[in-house]
Amino acid sequence: MLKYGRVMICIGVAAMLTVTAPAALAQYEEENHDHGEVLFDTTTGRVIMPSAGDFVDGAGDDDTGEGGDKAAGGVGVNGYVDVNEDMKAGVLTPFYRFSRAFAVKAHVPLIWDRTLRYFGDTTASTSGLGDVIVDADYTRHLSTPGTFLRFTGSVKLATGDEEKTVDDSDGFERNVPLGTGTTDYIVKGQYVKSTPDHGLIFGALYRKNSPYETSQDNGANVITTKSTTGNQVAAVAFGRKRASEKFWVHMGVSVVKLGKGKVEVSNSDGSAGSESDLEHGGTLIDIFPGVSYALGPLSPYLGVRIPLGTSFDDEFRFDERNTSIIFQFSYSPDSLAR
Repeated sequence: MLKYGRVMICIGVAAMLTVTAPAALAQYEEENHDHGEVLFDTTTGRVIMPSAGDFVDGAGDDDTGEGGDKAAGGVGVNGYVDVNEDMKAGVLTPFYRFSRAFAVKAHVPLIWDRTLRYFGDTTASTSGLGDVIVDADYTRHLSTPGTFLRFTGSVKLATGDEEKTVDDSDGFERNVPLGTGTTDYIVKGQYVKSTPDHGLIFGALYRKNSPYETSQDNGANVITTKSTTGNQVAAVAFGRKRASEKFWVHMGVSVVKLGKGKVEVSNSDGSAGSESDLEHGGTLIDIFPGVSYALGPLSPYLGVRIPLGTSFDDEFRFDERNTSIIFQFSYSPDSLAR
């Protein structure tokens, strides 16, 4: 009976993937492209979505995290790919574990194609390196085997070209940014419970965005404009269940709160400036069904991100979001991510 139930779960998830896959409409920007607003750059999705290795104590010998002292150090890499008609991108995440408690990671986004859509059928596309995030992880092990807390501090570097310009399909020059042009900061906490047959992750994330500054010198006055995307808060819950010896079924949910952001204009001649909201505020709710397969040191994952809710503070903004297809893999030579 138990085996039959597992088979039905697998069939259900496979059917969901089959139905949603043809759409292939993943979005890193969480709204209609007509305005070209970047709410989620290519690094944020990867920080929210856990890898297979996040479900276990990376320095442990098995899914319970026991025996960690035998394999305290090691290197590995995670991969994250999100493809749709407007964005084809991947994030490669090499990591190094100094000990059972400390590790560092670098999330390197490679954008193969980013397309912005404007009014009518006008489009503009480009490709290149996105904004890199550097993580420092600390893991605190609790008394129950397989249970631990993970704390992460991250810095997002302005490595993507925020001023990238290309000609659109009508021959006019357009700005299609590959990054935000700012150095931003992220803190994240996770509670992880792992057994040989189950895995749970509960987490919270806070992202503080820095202002992007531009200046215009007209001779008598320098006009300085600072635009700051609203800070982001996210709460997530992800779980997995073993359906067979190597096959896992996954499900997750994320709730992201976007701050409004603001624009500040100042003048060097002492005249009055101005301050206004960007009206980027909103709430995004998504679910993440998927499946993974454990191949020793390699764990491939295939899933989807399905928007359940979108609520923006600005009534004039579009609230359409589409299903995303996600592929991940986790590789560790020491089989740390089983």
